[in-house]
Amino acid sequence: MARAGAATTAVYGAVWAGSNLRGVSKRTHRKKPGRPSARKQARRTPPQWRAGHDKPDLIHNVATALADEHPLAMLELVSTLLAALEPRRRGPFDPEPETDLPSREELVQTFLKVDLLETSALLAVIAAFSGDDMLRRRVRSEVSSRADALPRWLADLTDAVPADRALEIVHVLGDGDNVVIGARLPGGHEITAVVYIDHNMGTLVKDAFVMPGPVDELVEQMFAVSDDPDIKARDLDPAEARARITEAIELGAISFPPLESDSWPSCRPLVEWMTAMLPAGGSGYQRPEWDDAALTELTERFLAAPSGAGFDDPDHLSLLQSLLWFGTDYGPGDPLRWSPAAVEILLVDWIPRKIVADADYLAKAPDLLRAFIRFCHRERAIRAELTTQTLDAVDKHEPEYQKLIRSPRPQGPAALLAAMGLDAPDSP
Repeated sequence: MARAGAATTAVYGAVWAGSNLRGVSKRTHRKKPGRPSARKQARRTPPQWRAGHDKPDLIHNVATALADEHPLAMLELVSTLLAALEPRRRGPFDPEPETDLPSREELVQTFLKVDLLETSALLAVIAAFSGDDMLRRRVRSEVSSRADALPRWLADLTDAVPADRALEIVHVLGDGDNVVIGARLPGGHEITAVVYIDHNMGTLVKDAFVMPGPVDELVEQMFAVSDDPDIKARDLDPAEARARITEAIELGAISFPPLESDSWPSCRPLVEWMTAMLPAGGSGYQRPEWDDAALTELTERFLAAPSGAGFDDPDHLSLLQSLLWFGTDYGPGDPLRWSPAAVEILLVDWIPRKIVADADYLAKAPDLLRAFIRFCHRERAIRAELTTQTLDAVDKHEPEYQKLIRSPRPQGPAALLAAMGLDAPDSP
């Protein structure tokens, strides 16, 4: 029992002190019938798990989540707990944590040794999220032997099925997509996950959240509060949704620094569980193929257009090749796609870091970029308002750009190390 207590105490420090816990919903709580008496509960609860102890009361938080009107509170709580234990949360240059966090197996062993309704609930969710049939059978056997009965949705959680429909919500400028999937839980409950996949940052998960209710209902609410004519929702093959989310999570896991929000990566185990319900076989995002002939043809179209007049000299042609390089090799791989975010990345980071040339040459890039944006937006029939916003981004970032190209700066690998704060002599 000593090891179980130590493992659980270690978990507290990671989950409640540093993981943006969102597991207990703000929805109205109601008392759950059939709970053990307070006297029986106190007798069975280890001292470090009781209210009033100097460590956060895990059992109390689980009991509160179980009393919630919707299963999502409990699912979020366990998702946050597992995310805190997942090594993918740390960057490759982060120091080792001071606390030796237990593994998932050690956590399971801890809860198996403590016969409580709350530990049974924790075990049921952990086993369902794991995808491990052996662990699921072991937990089912242990929980069924205990006196406390779990709610139906929890006892049969491994019988959850995916929603019939998956969607993608896309913006015409293509900075990223929201992939929307759902799951139906035993007992008639439904949950919906919205996963934002950012293309500017490498087609990886930048944020995600899970809400109660079916897919259609949530998407309808999202569009009810938005009058953006440039956003559209369209059906997505469930296998394709699975492939996109899985690949984007994997890319995010190897990116540094890791992306975090109020709900990500705390909801990652929950999202991964929902994603794994979907059928396999999707192809994931496919980058467009732009060979030399296609890029040459695009260059000739631009130079022949009104906005391309006067840019056929060697310097501008060379800079245009750099813009096409950026467009095809970075972001979603489309040289005709320009947004305010893409402009900022190009001017404030990419050109100053990637292109080694004198300032007089690099100073010509913003005017060329303005002309190329006008050409590309005209080809893609982008609304004038969006074109204006994208051109305004060039105006906004040009002063910093002009300063950067005239200042000593790290380039190539040295620039990447500097961006991560690892350029100091004593850095790892």
